[in-house]
Amino acid sequence: MLEDKFAKLLKGARSECVAVSLMEELSEQNLEFSYQVQKAIMALNQQEGNGLTGWKVAFSSQAALDRFSLQEPIYAPLFAANILTGELTQDQAIAPKIESEIMFVLGKSLVGSDVSDEEILAAIEWMAPAIEVADCRLHGWKFDINHFVADNAAAGFYQVGELVSFDSKAFDESDFSCQLDMGDTSELGSLTNVLGGPLGSVMRMIRNILVIFGEVKAGQQFLSGSLTKPVDMVAGHTYRLHLLGQTVELRYR
Repeated sequence: MLEDKFAKLLKGARSECVAVSLMEELSEQNLEFSYQVQKAIMALNQQEGNGLTGWKVAFSSQAALDRFSLQEPIYAPLFAANILTGELTQDQAIAPKIESEIMFVLGKSLVGSDVSDEEILAAIEWMAPAIEVADCRLHGWKFDINHFVADNAAAGFYQVGELVSFDSKAFDESDFSCQLDMGDTSELGSLTNVLGGPLGSVMRMIRNILVIFGEVKAGQQFLSGSLTKPVDMVAGHTYRLHLLGQTVELRYR
């Protein structure tokens, strides 16, 4: 099947850490087809024992949606091999960008497209600060929307802080703080950089993943969308995210 062809090509590009050119045949497809490519990538990873750990959102701001004339953000799977433990090396990524996220973890599974907001909130059990490393398999980060979705929305890696019990009060704008230190510079984050705020973004993501993929499972992790603008990573730098009262550190060498 055609989606299997693109899945193998894009997964191979990730495994070999090489960028590929845009493919006219993929550009001619639609978003529904590109999500089918994601499903094929999920199947390939499952065959290799690289289990599904959760989901991420991309284009989670109104400006990003407007740029691509989208009504909904883009969603993509995360896998066990995406998880970092304090270090990223240059041979692991093509052109990495760093983002500041909040990760939410489900305590119970949800199925079907008629799940209420109350059911989604009740299913969230944990949260944690997280660094996402986005990495695009298309040359120069230049893509159309079909390629971006098929490329798992530039999912690269992510590093998670300590899990704490979910508390919706953590998203009170009056005392919320997010800072990403990058060598000699820092980037301040804001709840308003994510459409609907991190919690609203994740609730929307869960609802749409249920429509596209049919279910979400207890233990799965959900990255909220970036509270800071994506920044190109520089080899030799150590990045520190200060968020939810924790510091998450990632070295890039």
